[in-house]
Amino acid sequence: MEVIFSRNTSLLSRLIRRFTNGKWSHNAIKIDDYHILDSRFPKGVQIRHFDLKNYEVVEVEGDISLAVKHIEKRYDVLRFIWYGVRYGDKPWNNPSQMICSELIAEAAHDSNLKGKTPNEQYKYLKSR
Repeated sequence: MEVIFSRNTSLLSRLIRRFTNGKWSHNAIKIDDYHILDSRFPKGVQIRHFDLKNYEVVEVEGDISLAVKHIEKRYDVLRFIWYGVRYGDKPWNNPSQMICSELIAEAAHDSNLKGKTPNEQYKYLKSR
């Protein structure tokens, strides 16, 4: 499974990178040369046209069908906010909603990807 780590020049991308002290603000699963599966605000999990510009692809052992079953889940704003404030002993989470890095963790065959931001997932995968 190919996971795409990306960033852009938008305010949101810059804020995410600043709060996570990292290079990447988003990740997605490559479906084919023209399509990705990801979760974005506000619509959530969808298959989209491959529109990412500044990115890196990392090969991850996983099953895309485990991510596809989450199509139509809305974006988990609370989880997103939690990554910025890190308040409490576990992430705020709405199980019926999902952010991009949760989608990757669901499809990957590696439990170490759970509960991490895109940048934390990238660092973990590159360190193996």
